[in-house]
Amino acid sequence: MIYTITTNPSIDYTMEADLIPGQINRARSEAIYPGGKGINVSLSLLRLGEETQALGFAAGRIGQVIRDLLDDLRCPHMLLELSGGGQSRINVKLKGQQETAVNGQGPGLQEADTGRLLTLLETAGPEDAVVLSGWAQSIPLYISILRQVTAAGCMTVLDCSGEALWQCLKERPFLIKPNLEELGAVYGMEDLDCEEGVELAQQLQREGARNVLVSMGADGAFLLTEDRDLYVANACLGQVRSTVGAGDSLVAGFLSGLRTTGDFGKAIQMGVAAGSATAFSEWIATKEEMLELVEQVRVEKTALGQAAL
Repeated sequence: MIYTITTNPSIDYTMEADLIPGQINRARSEAIYPGGKGINVSLSLLRLGEETQALGFAAGRIGQVIRDLLDDLRCPHMLLELSGGGQSRINVKLKGQQETAVNGQGPGLQEADTGRLLTLLETAGPEDAVVLSGWAQSIPLYISILRQVTAAGCMTVLDCSGEALWQCLKERPFLIKPNLEELGAVYGMEDLDCEEGVELAQQLQREGARNVLVSMGADGAFLLTEDRDLYVANACLGQVRSTVGAGDSLVAGFLSGLRTTGDFGKAIQMGVAAGSATAFSEWIATKEEMLELVEQVRVEKTALGQAAL
């Protein structure tokens, strides 16, 4: 089982419109999806045929709509009702000449809520993986989850940024997945190239990360393993229709590929194909769309040597 954690899920309300500020704008099309990075990972895993369950929190009537949408998609979930009340957030995505998003805040977490989530993970064991994705409303909660499931032998995946990423590194997550911009932000650097990104990935390993998977947008992705093998994968060719969920599909494809083959090269190949397919789709790509792109992805492996990290 691959569990995903989304502490602040959403309804994503997507509209296509040519936005003119100060005027009434009418959408050409619109769609409503369940949102949140962990939920996107679960949906991508589900489409790849993996067993998954989306865990987290939801609140109020909007929270119930999120659960109903997941039921419609046949995605197993356990979104706990927040004890403090309120309403889960709505994110508005505007697609026009540029892609613009306005994300809601969502309700806060109470200490009692975090304890209930940890209880849900008590059955996780060595055959399972746990993915923590998105903005951490509670960094102590992320740390507690990592400690609990690591002690139980689970594979841990961390896809967050900023202070949450930095503080969670000491828990030695199996995999972290920043993008190149997030990787640079950790060290106050901008406009990184792949070589600079690899240097910073090695630094993150010194801080505790075991394997570092970095998405580079149109330049593909690279993986630096704890055995100091570097895998670099090119991006796929296609028209980007939406970036929402692309990084989450990358994570899902990587995990699916790794669990299926046990090979890091095959894993990053499947990850890049899955992420690209979602970027080329209106929403989360289908399995067929992901598999169509696998052969486009070429992976080069380099051994960086055994110098101490």
